[in-house]
Amino acid sequence: MTPPRNHSIPRGPMDAPDPAGPEPSDWAVEFAARHDVRLRLEAPLPEDVPGYKYDDNEGPVVVLNAAMPPERRHFALAHEVAHILLGHGDELEEGEELEANRLAAELLLPTERFSREAWQPLRELKRLFPHASHEAIARRRLAFVPGVLTIVDDGRLTRRLVSEGFAAPPHPAPFEWGLIERAFETRGDLEEEAEGLRLSAVFVDEGRGVARVLLLAEGDEPAA
Repeated sequence: MTPPRNHSIPRGPMDAPDPAGPEPSDWAVEFAARHDVRLRLEAPLPEDVPGYKYDDNEGPVVVLNAAMPPERRHFALAHEVAHILLGHGDELEEGEELEANRLAAELLLPTERFSREAWQPLRELKRLFPHASHEAIARRRLAFVPGVLTIVDDGRLTRRLVSEGFAAPPHPAPFEWGLIERAFETRGDLEEEAEGLRLSAVFVDEGRGVARVLLLAEGDEPAA
């Protein structure tokens, strides 16, 4: 992403954190160093801008929205680094955002390790990969475990994503909604089987003032 309109790019020392704001996590610092980019946290940025990149005379710089939770900043960092690795310019062409998202998922949760653990429950995957959000982990899981991911925020459907080759209707079935509603009521994790699918609902409160349930409905065999 390019810098937001009407947003000035800082030209001072790049690595000095704002003493009044959060500092980058150890994971973010190590990731940025490994990919030879410099990293800043900055606020305020527009709420819909997780981060952006630019180049100066010392190389690429990634700026992240300091107001976001660390896990969201981590995906934004991986996304901007993906643009750099793919050689994308400031004016993105059609399909380049999707291309960057795919590479970002691999950078954040590498196949070599994640594929061995993908069948673990979502809560366990979060323990194994604490730098990634529940949503990023659940989305990545779809690449290895055939199924459908439904995300509901404050009782409203936010996203419904399906593994390649997995058949699912565009909206949750009544038995899916039933488990989602019970997860909201209990503010906990629930599992059951229905219609030949394994259902697992995970309640998440990430401190953003939003109550979220992620529902995974999955088949029996790993994706090819």
